[in-house]
Amino acid sequence: MSVIPTSIAAGQFTGLENKQFAVTAEVLARKILLIGSYDEVNKTAVVDNVPVQILSPEEVGDQTGFGYMLHRLAVAAFKKSGGIETWMIPQPEDSGADVAVGEIDFAGSSGVLAGTMALYIAGLRVPVTITDAMDVEGIADAVVAAITADADLPVTATKTAVTFEVVPEAKGQGLWGNDITIEFNLQAGEALPTGVAAAVTDMASGLTVPDIQDALNALGTGDAQNEKFFTDVIHGYGQDTDTIDAISVYNGEGNDFVGNYAKTVARPFRCLSADVTATGSAALTALLSISNDRKSNRTHGIIAVEGSPNHPIEIAAETMALMARTNSKRAEESYIGKQLDIYPGLVSERWSSDYTARDSALKQGITSVVVENGIVTLKNVVSFYHPGSIALASNAFLSMRNISIIQNLGNSISLNFKREKWLSITIVSDVTKISSTISREKVRDIDAVIGELVALAKEWEGNAWLFESDFTIDRLAAGNLVTIRAGNNGFDMTIPVLLSGEGGILNTTVQFDASSAILTT
Repeated sequence: MSVIPTSIAAGQFTGLENKQFAVTAEVLARKILLIGSYDEVNKTAVVDNVPVQILSPEEVGDQTGFGYMLHRLAVAAFKKSGGIETWMIPQPEDSGADVAVGEIDFAGSSGVLAGTMALYIAGLRVPVTITDAMDVEGIADAVVAAITADADLPVTATKTAVTFEVVPEAKGQGLWGNDITIEFNLQAGEALPTGVAAAVTDMASGLTVPDIQDALNALGTGDAQNEKFFTDVIHGYGQDTDTIDAISVYNGEGNDFVGNYAKTVARPFRCLSADVTATGSAALTALLSISNDRKSNRTHGIIAVEGSPNHPIEIAAETMALMARTNSKRAEESYIGKQLDIYPGLVSERWSSDYTARDSALKQGITSVVVENGIVTLKNVVSFYHPGSIALASNAFLSMRNISIIQNLGNSISLNFKREKWLSITIVSDVTKISSTISREKVRDIDAVIGELVALAKEWEGNAWLFESDFTIDRLAAGNLVTIRAGNNGFDMTIPVLLSGEGGILNTTVQFDASSAILTT
């Protein structure tokens, strides 16, 4: 039996029910997605274009092939992700793909003395043991054996007949193989053993990338877009503009409610690729050409680490994972001062060493790094978004850090109005006129909505997502930002906010005087 409104028998009754009354603004759980190709020959159990959750790089290697694109992405991402939930989408290589190959020629070697040769493949150290009087064929055999012994490397290697050149070949076809570097002696104190001479022909001839649209469609279409709410997307297709454009359209271009920014979706993600081209200002000009043709792209960005021997897709994966981990704790935290575990290029190769060039590049949607004490260090990280119609000071989508806050604001609104408090409500002009105690639990008016938005603004301010909540509260109080729809079937709400700032400039002037006369006046 229960006590109902018509009960009259005396008694004392107690019930306990869990309710959420207070507005909360929890930090959005980040979710990383890797998109790339795999070993189609030996990994026939892989299901193409289906999201799969992964727990370690080793698992990815087992499933898709060690040293192949997806495995290399996973190695880089897990290095910095700090346990962030991570998924992958395997994609088959394009039908017109071709494999990248290079060459290492030791023909000039003679009078060789024993030592260790420090070979680097895509920034990964491959130590090769050299013995006294080793001939060219012996050196080539030692290099092939060392490469073969390291399954994590993105290449295999063979030896040519007669002339004994070593021929590294990318694991998997496509453009990504062209960015696999072959270098020697990247660390202090390293040198080729006496008598060893090596001439490198860079990796080349890799062709095409998979169609990323198939992977994007696998995330959901229509109102089900990005249904699992991936926040940080990493792909292995570099600066391929078809890929960049497909991602941008799927996520939603411009300042409009489209793609993942549609009101019926509200699950946008971020994406980043990297560039290691080391031709100084010419490299920047090429990157600006990509960015300036995509001023409405609020999704994708490029980070430049000029001359780095590390593979650019791994640089992007490490950077995005670091960003995701940072924002999993504080949605508002920027990446200034965060360090990457990669090799920098030579000083002569860096256009970013000049502050003016770096500042200009950022304003046009290109991210650069600085090298501090030999360590590659992040500063501002930006997207391509820089339309002429929006002043730089108001351009929130330019900053990847701001996009993190924007993701959290949308998620906070969505979760808040899905609480029981706002489900199955009845809309009236004035809740104070409702006399039924039971009915008042589910009755809402404009003031109730404004009160909820004010509470949210204060929570966002408390999380440092907003510069201040008074800006929002004053505008809500002024009226007309919350209205009842014409059919009395819902509310239309606008909540203006002023995002907190991404502090990166500390502009100090030290004033000095050589005279001590001031001390006596």
